[in-house]
Amino acid sequence: MAMKDTAPDKKGDDAVLIKVLTSHFQALVTAKSDNAVLKRYSALLRFLKSQPSGFLEGYVRVKHRANEPLLLPGLSEEDLQNLTLDDLEKIVNDDTTPRRYLERIAIRRFSVPTGSMRSFSNRQSLIDKLSTLIDNERTHQTIGTIARGETKQSHNTPEPPPTGKLD
Repeated sequence: MAMKDTAPDKKGDDAVLIKVLTSHFQALVTAKSDNAVLKRYSALLRFLKSQPSGFLEGYVRVKHRANEPLLLPGLSEEDLQNLTLDDLEKIVNDDTTPRRYLERIAIRRFSVPTGSMRSFSNRQSLIDKLSTLIDNERTHQTIGTIARGETKQSHNTPEPPPTGKLD
């Protein structure tokens, strides 16, 4: 099973990647690798070659500030901490958000232990957990706002009206 390089010219990193993968495929063919693997590999290469140049850019890490790990594409840990709960909710409820990103949000934003990720048997259970954590944080913010509001009122209570008596 030989794979011919018939795709239109790709520019940049995509072309290099496809060239490397094609060479790897040819090495597997030469080594008489399992036919099922070769068929799938061939299908993968055809798919990659059929895509427009640069289509992988959305999946490649974006440059970011030095020494700051990216948790989501284009988001550093600081950015994740500064996201509003509404923005987090949009990311969590987006069907295109991969499970690994949801896990990073749970671990980094809500301090869910890494080992407990296994307890979420499917993506939906992780989404449910994150939705609960978002709702809890929203509740805590509301309580904090009310508490701060009550504290301000207690300091700004008007003096009682004079009774007419002199002390």
